[in-house]
Amino acid sequence: MRIALIGYGRMGQAVERVATARGHTVVGVMGRATPNAERTAIAETADALIDFSHADAVETNIALALHTARPLVIGTTGWDAQRDALAQRVQQSGGAVLYAPNFSIAVQLYMHYAVALAAQLLRLDGWDVAIEEIHHRGKADAPSGTARALTQRLQHALNPPREAVYPAPPNHPLPETQFCVGVLRVGSEFGTHRVLLDGPYDWLEITHRAKSRDGFAYGAVRAAEWLRGRTGFYTFQEVLTEILTPTEAD
Repeated sequence: MRIALIGYGRMGQAVERVATARGHTVVGVMGRATPNAERTAIAETADALIDFSHADAVETNIALALHTARPLVIGTTGWDAQRDALAQRVQQSGGAVLYAPNFSIAVQLYMHYAVALAAQLLRLDGWDVAIEEIHHRGKADAPSGTARALTQRLQHALNPPREAVYPAPPNHPLPETQFCVGVLRVGSEFGTHRVLLDGPYDWLEITHRAKSRDGFAYGAVRAAEWLRGRTGFYTFQEVLTEILTPTEAD
């Protein structure tokens, strides 16, 4: 498969490494300064586009994918407010886009099981919960896209419901109807997410920590492989189901 990269920062370089290892070819790279005509030419030589660039460029990148009829995988975060409108545009145009705030297969499973455990324990008296995420200083959005997704899943699973707050209230105690999402930025941390559960007799800390960016890149490349030949706006869950489903060859 021929892949065009949108953005060539640390994540774009990781995607190139993983894609090459899986037998694919990176046919071009687009950046902020790439002229429109060159962007179109690069896209037209590719079988799929993978975007790890900037939130403010997502709409333009989707437009490029629709114009050139190329499937687009988006790992850029921080554009949630536009997501529904852009998803509708993709559906109406017959395009193919797949988005995830985190392409790590382990993170997707982590979120599923951590939320399920938290929801069960929070039905009991005396249990409390918080979410914490840690990333490098250069990360542009806070909380991270993964922390937002984890928070949303937890909110949907809780009964009675609790509201997520970020940051913690500065001038009054945290009400029982709320839980806190904490954010730290330090050094070159790839990404750590924690679900913290405090009970009358136990403390649980469920943690995922990325060892490198290659896990995110691997998931994005697998998503691009899966997306070819499809139309619609997808999440990583569809890809994950296929990856984790045993085949006869297994």
